[in-house]
Amino acid sequence: MKYPKQVYERDPEVLHLYVKDIRILTTKDYEALKTVIPKEAHKTILDILLITGMRYIEVLRLYEHKEWYNEKRNLIHLPESAQKKQKRRQLERTIHPLPSMFSYLLRDFWQANRPPQETTWNKNLQRWAVAAGINPYGLSVKTTRKTLESWMIAAGIIESAVCLRQGHDSLTSMRHYQGLVFSDDELRDIKKELTAWGIVK
Repeated sequence: MKYPKQVYERDPEVLHLYVKDIRILTTKDYEALKTVIPKEAHKTILDILLITGMRYIEVLRLYEHKEWYNEKRNLIHLPESAQKKQKRRQLERTIHPLPSMFSYLLRDFWQANRPPQETTWNKNLQRWAVAAGINPYGLSVKTTRKTLESWMIAAGIIESAVCLRQGHDSLTSMRHYQGLVFSDDELRDIKKELTAWGIVK
């Protein structure tokens, strides 16, 4: 099963943090996950996935295409071949801004072994979640992408800017994030994280 969750049930304490059965992380969840991940290479993949909001298949292909990263301008330009999603309307997209030290993260990424396949990453995420005391229900390769999108909307970034960065062709795809509720402390931490990454000015 591509997104395994049948052995788990939704966490009743965070029902407000699910979007279409995908669990949205708080910054504390993210840090807790990173703490229990044993391999530095896997921590790097998690960071890249969350900071960029890229689809997992795009990250797999980025590993083979260093030329997609423009170090001088510190941006990733994804061509049409980066992902072959049938519903995709936006043929190319540019992921920017990125943190000032992002080139070092990518250097570690490219020096490590190739990232695991989607099914393996899903199993890893759920295993790490259990170790971190997080309910694994709804954790999958989609989690980091949906988490970043929800953080950007919660931080007040206009929906059209989120759509462009994430490769969505319609504002409709942003609507389900409006119902997410973060506490004042969570929202403060989200804005702090996004500011550190250069996404919030």
